[in-house]
Amino acid sequence: MRKFKAVALTAAFALLCGCTEVKFAEGEAPSQSETGQTGQEQAPPASITVESKISEYKVNPVEFEKTLECEAADGGLLISDDKDYSGDGYIEFSAYGEITFDVEFPTTQFYGFDLTAFSEEGGTVSLIIDGTRVIDAENGEYKRQNGLAAEFYQLPQSDVFSVYSSCPVYLENGEHKITLQTVNGTAALDRLDIKNTEAVSDQRYYAAGKWISGSGINSGKVALMDYFKEIYGEKTLTAQYVTPDTNAEIEAIAKNTGRFPAIRASDLRYYTESGEKMNKSPNRDIQLALSWANNGGLVCYSWYWYTPMGNTTFYLDEADFDMDMIISDNDDIVTLNTEELGLMLESGSITEECYKVLCDMDAVAAQLSTLAENGVTVLFKPLPQSGAGWYWWERDAELYKWLWQTMHTRFDKLHGLSNLIWVYTASADLQSFPGDDYIDIIGCDVYNSSESSNLSAMLKSDAITLNKRMLALSECCFIPDPDIMARDNAVWLWAAPWNGKYLINEYGELSGDYITVSQLKKVYNHELTIARDELPDFS
Repeated sequence: MRKFKAVALTAAFALLCGCTEVKFAEGEAPSQSETGQTGQEQAPPASITVESKISEYKVNPVEFEKTLECEAADGGLLISDDKDYSGDGYIEFSAYGEITFDVEFPTTQFYGFDLTAFSEEGGTVSLIIDGTRVIDAENGEYKRQNGLAAEFYQLPQSDVFSVYSSCPVYLENGEHKITLQTVNGTAALDRLDIKNTEAVSDQRYYAAGKWISGSGINSGKVALMDYFKEIYGEKTLTAQYVTPDTNAEIEAIAKNTGRFPAIRASDLRYYTESGEKMNKSPNRDIQLALSWANNGGLVCYSWYWYTPMGNTTFYLDEADFDMDMIISDNDDIVTLNTEELGLMLESGSITEECYKVLCDMDAVAAQLSTLAENGVTVLFKPLPQSGAGWYWWERDAELYKWLWQTMHTRFDKLHGLSNLIWVYTASADLQSFPGDDYIDIIGCDVYNSSESSNLSAMLKSDAITLNKRMLALSECCFIPDPDIMARDNAVWLWAAPWNGKYLINEYGELSGDYITVSQLKKVYNHELTIARDELPDFS
């Protein structure tokens, strides 16, 4: 769920620009049956079955070390001052500055890339393998490299050189083009040290627990978390975000692959007072989710939260209500019902901003309660983080944590929603982490359009809770190739491409812009992924 604007990076991943959902051409919106498909109970038979090709990724370990002095490459401003650099100096450039090296790698194996750098204002440097120049179609200017985006080095504000390490990168023997590109902010680059390394250990899969937050005991939630733990590190659940109030993306998948995703993911944005004004059709997404669950699928909901008052928007730079007035120091309000809150508003005990925020929470809780009453466990991903402070709920860490903790406690203790598995979106701002007692699974929103397993995001997100939580690729451009995930030992619990242009066009057909039909068939019929018909019966 992204604005059209410059690329933003977090410590864990790259967020590439996207959109909300497809606007279907008049008269061309896909039909929607209450079963969650177009007039059918089952997808057509799958035409292919793909075995894992992990054995084809041979590794021939050989000792290798090479140092690349950044000032030796063309590009950037050469500086020779009193800094503690190596070689003849270092270089400095701003966003989209880059340098490249041609390096001969002696054997096929994993390599590590250690960057010595600093940034006085903070910045991000991408490591790209075998990239070529890409021109921005909108303005004709050069913006980025394609190729394999292997690592994103997040440089905090500093004027002292430090060493930043990459995840293990699998490279075949031969010559490869190595590019360092500043994506945002500035960067001073001294050297890049390359050495052989090993694939990451699978120990973190065993270390991740089946944590369940909240006070209520829910047998469906316990059974699902047990199942997640059983498959974690072995297989990846297929998932797909839909355009809210439709199953358009899922229908396109079924038509082309013969399978349905294990997880139907959608968004609750239209279920608040402000959100209802933005929806041009009646809200029916909860009914579609119920039908999906009745057909054996798992249900996931994000909540991109329209501002509860003032200008209706997700975005901080467009919001015009006073966010300083949201947080209340009265702890009792967390479990008071709407009528009691109304009396407090009348007496001036709470602000209108606080009241409106809590009312929005209650409106969303009412929809989740419908699912709870029907025995549906929900993977709940509220307050997604962009890592760039785009959204109003990201204004600062204090606001974010208060909103998350208040929502979690209110849903648990006031509304009794024990059916929720809370999915927290990993962020570079560790201060916004709501706490171990308020989350169940760590999610990563990774918009990396290269052929990557997104191992870097996995390792950095693991560090948030010291490997104590299972990790999901909770938003992405497309599902990474299962063989590459297995090769890199980056087996996400699930991978959920965003809706709209990331999969379909305005007629509800696969666009092929981010994932081709053949790639989609491979993902949905691969032995290392799980489609809906392969799920156990949780009833």
